Amino acid sequence: MKLVLRFGVGCCLTAALAVQTLSSAVAADGFPQPYDTEKEDSATRLPPTEAAAKFRTPAGFHVDVFAAEPDVANPIAVTWDTRGRLWVAEDFTYAERPTKFELGLRDRVLIFTDRDGDGHFDERQVFLDNAQRLTSIEVGRGGVWLMCPPQLLFVPDRDGDDRPDGPAEPVLEGFKIPAESFHNFANGLRWGPDGWLYGRCGASAPGTIRRADAPEAFQVPLRGGVWRYHPVHKQFEALCHGTTNPWGHDWDRHGEGFFINTVNGHLWHLIPGAHLRRPHTINANPLVYEPVEMHADHWHWDTGKSWSDSRKSTGEHDRRGGGHAHVGMTIYLGQQWPEDYRGRLFTLNQHGRRMNVERLEREGSGYVGRHDPDMLHAGDPWFRGVEVTYGPDGGVYLIDWSDTGECHESTGVHRNSGRIYKVTYGRPAPQTPPDLTRMDGAALVALHSENNEWLARAARRELTDRAARGDDVQAETAALTEQLGSAADPVQRLRAVWTLHALGATSKPQLATLLEDSDEHVRTWGVRLLTDNLPLDTATGEARATPGTVDKELLAALAGLARNDASPLVRLALASTLQRLPPADRPPLAAALLSRAEDAGDHNLPPLVWYGLIALADQQPEQLVPLAVDARWPQVRNWIARRCAELAGKRPELIAELLAK
Repeated sequence: MKLVLRFGVGCCLTAALAVQTLSSAVAADGFPQPYDTEKEDSATRLPPTEAAAKFRTPAGFHVDVFAAEPDVANPIAVTWDTRGRLWVAEDFTYAERPTKFELGLRDRVLIFTDRDGDGHFDERQVFLDNAQRLTSIEVGRGGVWLMCPPQLLFVPDRDGDDRPDGPAEPVLEGFKIPAESFHNFANGLRWGPDGWLYGRCGASAPGTIRRADAPEAFQVPLRGGVWRYHPVHKQFEALCHGTTNPWGHDWDRHGEGFFINTVNGHLWHLIPGAHLRRPHTINANPLVYEPVEMHADHWHWDTGKSWSDSRKSTGEHDRRGGGHAHVGMTIYLGQQWPEDYRGRLFTLNQHGRRMNVERLEREGSGYVGRHDPDMLHAGDPWFRGVEVTYGPDGGVYLIDWSDTGECHESTGVHRNSGRIYKVTYGRPAPQTPPDLTRMDGAALVALHSENNEWLARAARRELTDRAARGDDVQAETAALTEQLGSAADPVQRLRAVWTLHALGATSKPQLATLLEDSDEHVRTWGVRLLTDNLPLDTATGEARATPGTVDKELLAALAGLARNDASPLVRLALASTLQRLPPADRPPLAAALLSRAEDAGDHNLPPLVWYGLIALADQQPEQLVPLAVDARWPQVRNWIARRCAELAGKRPELIAELLAK
């Protein structure tokens, strides 16, 4: 294998590293040798090729070694660039209990290139080797994004030569570092279809997020769940709160987000503004009376026993899926695997050492995950999958931390092992990875109609990268506008509007036409994008974003959609949008939603509408009584009555009026 080493910015290893920093000094020739504290004898670990051969797979599938130690160790996260290269974050500073910061260790970012497309890397480069607490990586918009709690960092590489142009630039700060645990860190950087940078955070690592360059700009509480950051507008949102430890998310072909989690339910629909079930922490706002429950009809462990018992992954735990801990997730939208797998959700079950498979089906306003047969059972007792992703040719890559413990690492850390496996169906002919940086704009627009989602997403990112560096993309914008207006396939229309919006090239009249589209998913995204610039009020009880102003014409259009649209998915987007409106503008939209009797028993809609009313319940509770009188949803009526009863000592007229009416 050809080996190329390129070292990035250096590191100043002083006590100042306890506060996140990256230095611009030149790196030393030698990288600190990681040391092992894992108590288990490493002789029990299977060699990489033998471990690959020991995977139990469905007929026709093959597992090969893309990379393994010593070329990669402690891989914790990966991403793809638009040249078809795999970027890998190595985390050596992940410490065992009791938590201690290891000044002698550093984290690294590697770039792996498979030039001939044979499923084995040909070139390995070191982009930088001086990060600390590195949990995630993403590339795009002129550089590399690193999640290194307590900060989100940006390392510029605007000329694209795979060398940092300068020191890392702090973007966000305030991501808490738990004192006794590392597994709930902020993690999961990934570009969303809307051009925002998404991430995740565990509920036991709460923080207050602020801009590093302007801390007074906002102070947004983060209490677990999923968040997003806009790289141009510098806006941050805590999209949803709760769960335990989300460590994997992706979007389906219609742009619906999903994420996986441990302990209290493995599968969740990413609904902006949702407060989701949390088992170990209390919601910061006491007015969140009931959370949204998980979006699956099954568990992957025996709930008749404790979740901690499922670590054994035996008996009923094994039969149901292997255990409570899920790490890494992808919704397969490539073309190399058989068509039956397309659109399935895949997540790695840590204790079960396998891949769980979910079939996503529409149900009411959202989705429900149904359990398909598990696949890719590992034979190596050291297999600890932390991420799964499909590449440009449709092959699926499994990222293996390679250790005997779990996320708590109470038995120590083995820092000198790690594997990346590639899973293919059959033995496909080698395909040279596509290099979108060499394509012209017309070719990138054409990729928006490709069935391979990897290519469509990469084309969007390449166009936004070009726009970010000042290239003229007017011709591409015009072509995408034509696609949006003429494409028969709603997925192609969605891809066009996502890229236009990410480029900042959509207008309010253009987005308003989406509300009349024949496809419910396009109408749903019309609602979302029309209100995308309005900050989300996540009702945490500690701090709220300042809702933006909304013109009366748009408010009327949204309320009309709530009364008349046949799709409950569209109504769910409207329920989320309540939290983006000034409180005084919320009652008409809420009343329109509450008038739809068919949604009274929906899994998501009643709580989402209530979360949108919390600002009124807190500031203008008199607005709730008329809503309760006309509401067709008993749940929301009960929550309004509960709030009026709570205020009986201060505002007795509220409960009296409610009872009278």
